Amino acid sequence: MGRSSAQWLLGLVVLGCADPPASTPGDAPLEQPTPSASVSEPDGDAEAPEQAQIDAAPASDGDVDPSTSPRPPLPSDGDRVYPKSRFVWVRPHPNPDGWVGYLWLGGSARLKSKEPALGPGCPGPDNNSLWYAIEPFGYVCVDGKEATLDAKDPELLRTLPYAPRLDSPWPHQYGESRGLQKYKQLPTHAEQRSREWDLPDHLAAVKKALAAPEKAAEIDEKLKDVDLTIPTRKPFELGSYPATLNEPRKRLLPLSTVAWSTEVNHDGVPFLLTADFMWAPKTRVAPYPKVTFKGLEIGRDVQLDDDGQLRLAFFRGEDRPKYGRGPEGFVQQDATFERLSWVKLTGKSAEADDTTFLETVEPGVWVKKREAVVPEFREETPWNAPVGKPDTSGRAPKGRGTWMEANVWKGWLVAYEGTRIVYVTMISPGRGGTPAPGIPPIDTAATPTGSFKITGKFATATMAAPQEFIHSDVPWTQNFSGPHALHGAYWHDNWGERMSAGCVNVSPRDGRWLFYWTEPQIPDGWHGVRWRPSEDPATLFIVR
Repeated sequence: MGRSSAQWLLGLVVLGCADPPASTPGDAPLEQPTPSASVSEPDGDAEAPEQAQIDAAPASDGDVDPSTSPRPPLPSDGDRVYPKSRFVWVRPHPNPDGWVGYLWLGGSARLKSKEPALGPGCPGPDNNSLWYAIEPFGYVCVDGKEATLDAKDPELLRTLPYAPRLDSPWPHQYGESRGLQKYKQLPTHAEQRSREWDLPDHLAAVKKALAAPEKAAEIDEKLKDVDLTIPTRKPFELGSYPATLNEPRKRLLPLSTVAWSTEVNHDGVPFLLTADFMWAPKTRVAPYPKVTFKGLEIGRDVQLDDDGQLRLAFFRGEDRPKYGRGPEGFVQQDATFERLSWVKLTGKSAEADDTTFLETVEPGVWVKKREAVVPEFREETPWNAPVGKPDTSGRAPKGRGTWMEANVWKGWLVAYEGTRIVYVTMISPGRGGTPAPGIPPIDTAATPTGSFKITGKFATATMAAPQEFIHSDVPWTQNFSGPHALHGAYWHDNWGERMSAGCVNVSPRDGRWLFYWTEPQIPDGWHGVRWRPSEDPATLFIVR
């Protein structure tokens, strides 16, 4: 199997849920990593460098790092291979057949040996083999173009600052496209004009909106929520780099999503450097508010009750009122529980006027059950060992015995390690609920139910829906059933609600935690891994 076959296979194995976005994007199948044209190819008409300037805008701080700390340095613990592109394949043997994972710009893998292994498909300048065995398994073609053994490779060092930040739940910054063109190089005004038919009207609207920001949406609906600040950072040279860093598209339709790493002031016009190393006009992107919701890690964020149980409620949708119980029933109080907050419960419930109320640990405070997401916890593991007690069954699966359960209609997910509860959170599953008999889940935006294994894990993955709608660099993707995956969603914050086209959405913070916890474990420095059934454990995912 050659490179193109591997790319095609990845498109089959790593799928989201195909659906064109409405006001909020759904899920979409992973974009096949087809290399684009050379990065040196010019866009549009190469006339004199005339530029349409946007002036009188407030200055922004330039780079807004997705992490609160500086980028970690490249590892220096021995000899390593450093990817210079996307999809640097890890092969099971020193030849181009099959793949067991891949590396990505920003990662690295330790070598098992400094000496290359013999094998076809990766010839060196002297027709020698350039396959190198890496930890913990597999082989990488280190041809110097898409991968290098040199941590000081100039191309690598120029592009590394803009690689995804996997030390952060938000590997990039994200926004919604209002319809934009992408450029391999910062364009001249003539180049922009040749590709952006509405450029004069757009620039005129931007200047009006700068003078009256509160009326931006009235001036042009496409400017609603767009950040019009001018970056302080000047343009910089990326130099030469592998063409496979670019995705094979030059535009993003309205409602597609955009991922980017930094922004520059190009002669008065702001541009974003997208995750695939293209330049996009900043004034055609509406940044998403950062999604900060996170579930609860047992023992760190919340403790089990004295009896070893866990009783709690999350609050979805909006702030929810607290209720007091009096002689004449339940009375709404002035105080509320904030949206997406949580509270422990006592386990007591009461009925009044066809409504179920749940007692919280706050003295005298009750909540309506229908206004909350109330996770349910298993009494037994899938192999019939009692949850919360030592496992003496002798039937535990290999590995750490990891398993998860999610409820589509009730909007929760619970993660277990053996007989221990380790994590609980809210999810956003398919807006079509559970599948209808005889109808494929994908046709009704339903989430498939049953017991599944995690078969592949991909730190970031671009998803493509019909009609060219794109979800750029979706984080923390984990496949479990055909075209359905558990993945982070940066484009909405509606946890506990059915939102997707069938995938199980989690917040970026939940997504990262689950990604590094589930099995198969992703090797250190890798970007993606496939489950090897004969060798690796895999997390069981029960969806109901």
